[in-house]
Amino acid sequence: MAATISKGYIFGSTELVTNTKLHTLIDSATITGITSSELSITAANIATNASIVSTAGAKIVNLYSCSAGSISTITGMLTNIPFMLVNRSSGASLALLDASPFLLNGNVTPNSVGSNITLVWDGTNYIELGRINP
Repeated sequence: MAATISKGYIFGSTELVTNTKLHTLIDSATITGITSSELSITAANIATNASIVSTAGAKIVNLYSCSAGSISTITGMLTNIPFMLVNRSSGASLALLDASPFLLNGNVTPNSVGSNITLVWDGTNYIELGRINP
């Protein structure tokens, strides 16, 4: 089901826009029929490949159904914009190794749900900013 946005104000064909009417248009608008999947943040589904393909600048990347192995390449990230890789599957098994292009505080093996690491791409390397491994 697609989400529906209802305007908070409807302008007449010859009506002038004022700051009050514009605020009413936005502030009184409603959204209905939205599902949780429509609110989810970009998720990369890693199966057997060793890279995260085209994350398109997402700030949070959810990892599902990861097979054994390590991530060797991440594409689509924006320079100097932090992003987080979050393990969303209890059956996942992947690693980030503290080797080029990753500058980490040791190897990362986020095997439990919710494990995550925050990285930033400086144009050459992925630099660890922090991690949580519950």
